[in-house]
Amino acid sequence: MKKLFKWVAFAAIALVLAACGNGSSEEASGDKVLRVGATGQSFPNSYQEDGELTGFDVEVLETIAANLGYTVEWTTGGFDGLVTQLNTGKLDTIANNFAQTEERAKVYQFSTPYAYAHTALGVLADSDIQSIEDLEGQTIGGVAGSNKVDIITKYIEENGLDIEIRTYENREGPELDLEKGQVQAYVQDYAIIQSSITLKDKPFRTLEETYSDDSVVFPFAQTDQGTELKEAFDAELEKLREDGTLAELSEKYYGEDITQE
Repeated sequence: MKKLFKWVAFAAIALVLAACGNGSSEEASGDKVLRVGATGQSFPNSYQEDGELTGFDVEVLETIAANLGYTVEWTTGGFDGLVTQLNTGKLDTIANNFAQTEERAKVYQFSTPYAYAHTALGVLADSDIQSIEDLEGQTIGGVAGSNKVDIITKYIEENGLDIEIRTYENREGPELDLEKGQVQAYVQDYAIIQSSITLKDKPFRTLEETYSDDSVVFPFAQTDQGTELKEAFDAELEKLREDGTLAELSEKYYGEDITQE
């Protein structure tokens, strides 16, 4: 009987320890840890500067985490891989210009939006391209797993255009290939393309037509813990909006305020 009791007690302890290993965890030190994904190669949202991860989304997340008493454990990698880690519970959220979509809403719950985006195309500044129709028989680059690729692919199919889509692990890929002429356009948020032009001196030009209006959010699992984090983030985002911090960070990293719908 004593052996049975000991086994049951051990099993209960093991379950508790396993539970602690999931979700935003508390380490042995008692610190609250928030596990967050970012590509680290997505200017101006998450990128490396002097060996440190920085960017608009990174600083918004770090500010919220500090206010809530969390230590952030960052994971960097390709966007597709980060989504997989979020799906399998290895991450609590992603801070990398994550757009809210109907398809994603089947899997995640979202924070209130902290920025707004519009899908557009960037081309070389000296090219003759004025519209997507001018890209017939050519190639558009984009980030694998990005809703921007889905949006532009749908537009191409619905309008019977002969345009190839080439995907990359992060934003640096299509930007570099656009500069080298290996793709003729790059699909991304209008403001992100503009920030590359104004803040990084990229030789690009943004076409005027846009293809979607998106809300940028933090995604969370559809669990009790995910709901708890979502509600805490919503409250903090409201404070950051009211005190002007969101707008200030947007101006810092984008050169404009993208936090207003």
